[in-house]
Order: sequence, then structure tokens, then C-alpha cells
Amino acid sequence: SSGINAEYGVSTQSTGRDIRNVQRMLRMEGLPPTVVQENERKLEMLKSKLTTTQASKVSDKYKMVRFFEKRKLFRKLKSALRDEEEEDVQEIRDKINYIVYFPLGTKYISLLPKEPYTDEKVIARQSEIMAAIKDKVTSGEVEDASRTQWSKDRNVTQLRSLQAPNLSLAERRVHSQPAPEPTSSDDFFIIDRG
Repeated sequence: SSGINAEYGVSTQSTGRDIRNVQRMLRMEGLPPTVVQENERKLEMLKSKLTTTQASKVSDKYKMVRFFEKRKLFRKLKSALRDEEEEDVQEIRDKINYIVYFPLGTKYISLLPKEPYTDEKVIARQSEIMAAIKDKVTSGEVEDASRTQWSKDRNVTQLRSLQAPNLSLAERRVHSQPAPEPTSSDDFFIIDRG
């Protein structure tokens, strides 16, 4: 494996090599201050690039798992809202937020594993992350991702409330219809060709 990250077009191996080259250069004695300063900036940039690339690899590895878990949980949420099971609704919302806001660059701990976790460290780490995300959502630091609607058309979430406003059936029809297209008989679109 060459270590090339297709998204960034950067090899983690070549970035690591560049970091070592710059560090060797900085260890040399008698370099002008401008060269030292330039190489220190380059070193910082390369280190941030390396961490970004590594975090991207880890998050891409678990992308599909998170996608399927989020889809399952949105289905459960929809069912719980329909059945009016309030205690289940909040638990499901917390799980959706866990999936969306799980820290990138760290190994994902699945909420819906095939077999339950037996390692106490994994269980403790999962509950620690869940509590931290829950605190951020309740404090308003991050938006509640469970308040979005799952779109089957594009397999993405849209920022629309799951709970429809209290509108009558006729009002819903009016609000759901798209705005009428302007017609050529409209005064604004009259073209004088004379």
C-alpha cells in the first residue's frame, strides 16, 4: 500500500518524510533566522496536514457503519414518535447525536453492534463520549441533529423539523405546493420586439 489518500492527494508517508527533512534542516547550525522561521512554519503546516490526513482515514473507515446506524435510528425515532413513546424518543435522539457528533479521527464505537461489548474500557469510553455529546447538545454548543428529517431521495439529512406544525389539512396543502412559475403573460416578462 502506497499510503496515498485519494481525497487529499497526499501520501502520509511522503508527508512524514517531509516533516523529518524539515526537522533535520532545523537541527543544522548557522542557518539564517529567516530560513529557520520559514522552516518552522513549514513544519507546523506539515504536521497539521498529517493529522488531518490521518483523521480523515479513520473517519472514512467508519463512514458506512455510521450511515447505516443513523438510518436505523431515524426509522426507530419515526416509529417512537408515531407511537408516542417519550422515554424511547429521548434515548434515540441521544444516539443520533452520538453518531453525528462522534469525534473524527478516533475509532468509532458502534451503538448497534452485532454482539454486545464485553470490554469495560470500551463501554466506559462510549458512555463518556455519549455524555459529552449530550452535554454539548443541551448547552446549545452544537445543534440537535436528531431534529432533522431523513431524506430517502438523497440519503442525506435535511434541516427540517420532524414534528409538523399544527396546520389544518388545507393549510398543509397550500404550504406544500411550490410557488407558481411566472408565465409569459406576466407584464414583467413582456419583450418588445418591435
